[in-house]
Amino acid sequence: MALVAQAPKPAAAPDVSEYVIKDPPSTSPVARILAEVADHQQALANLEELADDFGPRVTGSARLRQAQAWAMDKLKAYGAVNVHEEAYDFGPSWTRGREHARLLNGNGLVLHLAQGAWTPATAGLVQGEVVILEPATLEDLKAALPGLEGRIVLVAAEPKPDAEQKKDRRAFGRTVKAVLAGAKALAILRPSGKKNDLLNMTGSPVAEYGLGATPVAFLAEEHANLLKRLARRGRHPRLELELGGTFSDRPVTVYNVVAELKGTTSPDEVVLVGGHQDSWDLATGASDNGTGTVVAMETLRAIAALGLKPRRTLRVVLFSGEEEGLLGSKAYVKAHAGELDHIQAVLVDDMGSGRITGWPDAGKEANRAILARAMAPVNGLGCKTIGSFTVPGGTDHYPFHQAGVPAFVASQEFGDYMTVTHHSQVDSLDHVVADDLVQGCQVMAAMAWAFLEMEDRAPHSEPAK
Repeated sequence: MALVAQAPKPAAAPDVSEYVIKDPPSTSPVARILAEVADHQQALANLEELADDFGPRVTGSARLRQAQAWAMDKLKAYGAVNVHEEAYDFGPSWTRGREHARLLNGNGLVLHLAQGAWTPATAGLVQGEVVILEPATLEDLKAALPGLEGRIVLVAAEPKPDAEQKKDRRAFGRTVKAVLAGAKALAILRPSGKKNDLLNMTGSPVAEYGLGATPVAFLAEEHANLLKRLARRGRHPRLELELGGTFSDRPVTVYNVVAELKGTTSPDEVVLVGGHQDSWDLATGASDNGTGTVVAMETLRAIAALGLKPRRTLRVVLFSGEEEGLLGSKAYVKAHAGELDHIQAVLVDDMGSGRITGWPDAGKEANRAILARAMAPVNGLGCKTIGSFTVPGGTDHYPFHQAGVPAFVASQEFGDYMTVTHHSQVDSLDHVVADDLVQGCQVMAAMAWAFLEMEDRAPHSEPAK
């Protein structure tokens, strides 16, 4: 899940009693799918291979390419057809280099930090005084610029938009970024926002999501607090700092992985189940989004293993470029613009590894009844909440939603996802609960089957302007 995402806020479940099926008949396709996943799932083994054998999968890296080849082989073995990759232009790749920071006064501690992706390296090992930047407004930020040149800037607080600026927060964010870029700082440090020495990560080759032309690093929260305390006491903290990330010499081509089970009576209509296979490189991307990747793969495996023949085509898409701004799903929507009317629904798993508790209605009342019907067979598994809120913008369903396609991201129990594992150095298998992952596979496969088989079409809408 991209750092720009806003997590959905739980909402009260609507009255869906007329649709509830606590125990679907054991001979029904959906009951057989639930049993197949429970008894024979391969998601746990696949996640272990994906995380432990391939590990970090930054878009544009060799490790992601290896993981994509692995996924294609798995999907073919499960009986998928039309297994292929779809290319799109990405921009330069980025590779992490040496990272070092040490306090030159005070207690002389070596600080824990990670360079922001797609930001330039420092000019070797540099030294500079740390300035604590806490502007309340954009004007305060502009006024502080003369004191930032040649310094290492710790952005301890972001300026807040006024009433007028709140009307276009995205534009306000771009302005803040542009102003800060003009500071001519040696480097910018950002607190990680997590406790217990955990770090954070984001970045992109695309200017809108990138971190600018100044070297940037995410600093452990406790070490950021140390610098702030020293500054408050007039100790003027000084650092030696080196950030060594490098860019490729030229733009690279990257890929999404696509696989299908063809429908019978309406093969041109598609239910798309997806997750993103790319991850950040501080850990092995187990929950962001290894779990979503293997859930999508398991959905296809279970339906194929039972020999079920769906009315519509099931299409699994393992996106890349999600962490850099939903670039893979945006490329997919653009490349398939003429086919979007044929998509019955898009279902994405990208909110961590917790149990799926429901689905947002994407802010459309028309979606509530159709979601309730699709969820009915898995109410007994704890999936029974339809959120009365709009969708968050930081997952791969969103470009489809903006194009008017019925697109949904699973609501999940967060556990320690946002506070601990998300984009940090501990996004590993140790934080994935096996039973929760199996439940997620069951729910996704049952939801996909419902959309594959339902008589009516899910309601499309006008594309967002």
